[in-house]
Amino acid sequence: SCHCQSSTQAATSCATMAMWVQEQLGIRSTPLECLTQMDGIKVREKVRIIEAVSALLGQEIEMANMYKVFSKGNALDDKFYAVEQTGPLFRNLKMLFGDCTPWQMDIMYAEGLGATEAFKVDRPFSLTCCCINRPVAYMKDVDGNEIGSLHDPWTCCGGLDFTVRDPAGTPVLALDGGFFQPGFWCPMPCGEMKNVRFKVKDLESGEEVGSVTKKVPSALKFMFAPDVDDYNVDFSGVAKAEHRALLMAMVIFIDFRYFNDNSNDGDTRQNVIGTLRESLTGPSS
Repeated sequence: SCHCQSSTQAATSCATMAMWVQEQLGIRSTPLECLTQMDGIKVREKVRIIEAVSALLGQEIEMANMYKVFSKGNALDDKFYAVEQTGPLFRNLKMLFGDCTPWQMDIMYAEGLGATEAFKVDRPFSLTCCCINRPVAYMKDVDGNEIGSLHDPWTCCGGLDFTVRDPAGTPVLALDGGFFQPGFWCPMPCGEMKNVRFKVKDLESGEEVGSVTKKVPSALKFMFAPDVDDYNVDFSGVAKAEHRALLMAMVIFIDFRYFNDNSNDGDTRQNVIGTLRESLTGPSS
């Protein structure tokens, strides 16, 4: 055990040294500096094979969600990745008590070689019903300093509106998705029905400072895993790095709230899948 412990310490020391060298060479900075240097990001959700297959069989097993964050326009240059830390019990309770169930997410900084923990997002349990106790998630840095919070306020007409608040609880950014978007009510991998668009507004100046677009990545992914999406984020007009970090977390928050349910385990898709199966193999006896 002593040998294993010394090997672990040596590996940790080597990783720390490698990251220090990258910082000195300008390959790697800090999480907030990295966000400051970009005009936008692409957040790509990873397909969970077990979840997708179990949904196709009619009984989805909820697996931990994972996301990769790339610099805008470069799908090979990953800067961050996020891994859900929610336990298996609460992950699967989301299918029954979606608005009430807690979840946790670690966001890792992965610029250059190696990855270190950068942020934590915590969505605590709440007794949510319609306008009561609307869902809130809190974001902190690796040292435990609060960066801000993410809110899904009640809208009586069913609009897709979200609010970002600073550590003092002051609203700083608003995301407006409007009241009717075909891509929300009837998502398809074609035309405008593959997109859900949000305008990002600075609540101090009143100006539009960015946008978020949820996009169905491809027809194949849509059929196999319809809950997996890409998000293109433009935050070029957002001045503070902390607000950019909150926008990155808000994308995950939105995905958890509205786009994280695999519809392949629903009755309609199961009927379609059954018809396709019979056409290929013949009716079961």
